[in-house]
Amino acid sequence: MAFIAAGNIILEYVIGGAAVARSWTSYFATLCNHDPDDFRIIAHSLPEDYGHLDPISVFVCAAICVLAVLSTKGSSRFNYVASIIHIVVILFIIVAGLAKADTKNYSDFSPNGARGIFVASAVLFFAYIGFDAVATMAEETRNPAKDIPIGLVGSMCITTLAYCLLAVTLCLMVPYSKIDVDAPFSVAFETVGWGWAKYIVAAGCVERHDYSSARLRRRAGAVPHSYCSHSHDATLVSSR
Repeated sequence: MAFIAAGNIILEYVIGGAAVARSWTSYFATLCNHDPDDFRIIAHSLPEDYGHLDPISVFVCAAICVLAVLSTKGSSRFNYVASIIHIVVILFIIVAGLAKADTKNYSDFSPNGARGIFVASAVLFFAYIGFDAVATMAEETRNPAKDIPIGLVGSMCITTLAYCLLAVTLCLMVPYSKIDVDAPFSVAFETVGWGWAKYIVAAGCVERHDYSSARLRRRAGAVPHSYCSHSHDATLVSSR
């Protein structure tokens, strides 16, 4: 059972890292005033959902991996700086976005009913993967029984609040049917007439992405750490 759990954690990091690296291309394309598919290779021989090959995401994964391998301390410092920029961009989106809010966009508050809410919640839950990485850091905390629960609950509360504020802001800026699936916030600012703001959002999201490059950096460090923890616990290979 422990082996299956360990394998699921590793698989989670691989799939999650691939997903956020791919989404990096969308904001980079917005920053360059291009469609994301302009930077992708379309393989017509593959099914539609699998035929959009993304070389930029491969490069991003490789670059983040090299950064983590060359210098853990340097990667950590870069992560701190990127985190500050990320927070500034989030605050800018909320404040500037609410300045262009239109309550009429909430006239149909739940267009898809309860089923739509649960389906959206299931998709949004994908964004929360990675919190289990905190548990693998138990060996590095002074009081794991106290520090780990505080870290998990505290980070999830802050992240949930940020997600809710961003979602409310986005839906008040543009009708839900006009939200762009590739770069929602950048396109939303362009839709309300603030074309200059989309470059600020896109640049901030490319740098630390909405969350991609930072999550990739965390995964780059979390995966080997997770391997180490599982090896100590003999959940990957037997210690006998």
